[in-house]
Amino acid sequence: MIIDHDDGLILMRHDYLGERNWRNDECYKIIFSTYGDGIYQTNRGDVSIDAGNFVIFNPNEDHKQLLATEEKFLVEVEKPLLKKVVDELGLSSIEPEFAFLPYSNRHILNWTKFIREYITISPNPLFMENSLTQLAILMLENCPGSHLTELTNMSGNMDRMMDAVKESYDQEWTLDEMAEQSGLSKFQFAHGFKKRTGMSPYSWLQLYRLIRSQQFLVNTNDSVLSIALEVGFKNISSYNQLFKKVYGKTPTEFRVFHRMNS
Repeated sequence: MIIDHDDGLILMRHDYLGERNWRNDECYKIIFSTYGDGIYQTNRGDVSIDAGNFVIFNPNEDHKQLLATEEKFLVEVEKPLLKKVVDELGLSSIEPEFAFLPYSNRHILNWTKFIREYITISPNPLFMENSLTQLAILMLENCPGSHLTELTNMSGNMDRMMDAVKESYDQEWTLDEMAEQSGLSKFQFAHGFKKRTGMSPYSWLQLYRLIRSQQFLVNTNDSVLSIALEVGFKNISSYNQLFKKVYGKTPTEFRVFHRMNS
């Protein structure tokens, strides 16, 4: 099933899952893994999407599907729609670059669950238009990327941990310390965190440090080394590697691009 609209499209398919061709689309593409693993190849390496997670491909990102289990479900959001929502929300006018990593967010997954059920009953243009706008808002408010300076919290026990880590994200944090802040055992915490966010607590911390570093890159003349150390990375090499993996740009390239286009 493909439901097309000027603002994007929704595709849900249980057959023809063997696609092996490289794709390069001018839209934002969010790919979900509903039932099991999905694997995609990119120029930055393979990305595996566990059940219940999703990944966002930015415009013109080369990718090739290697595996889709049981169902292929994706949504494309055209750039003009996302730009319109960016303007309405008062975010940076620069085209957003979403972090390239598997992720999970309960608001987007709830939206997906509703859409998957509804489009089989009564798809229509007005429904599509508003649904894609809703998704664009959720993406911009909840998904890590160049447009954010913060990462949204979850709820319950995890909120206490996230608030504590955000207050001293540049400091060393062990899994035991994070679990203690949540009030859960180490196993309960690590398992629950991965289920809710799609990533490990340490990966979330490193991503948060990277997100916070973006403002230093754009708004100061501090060296990349000093920024990396200031936000908590142990060395510039690990910072550069993660930055390149997430955005496809080095920190220096990110700085130049955003300054030229701001």
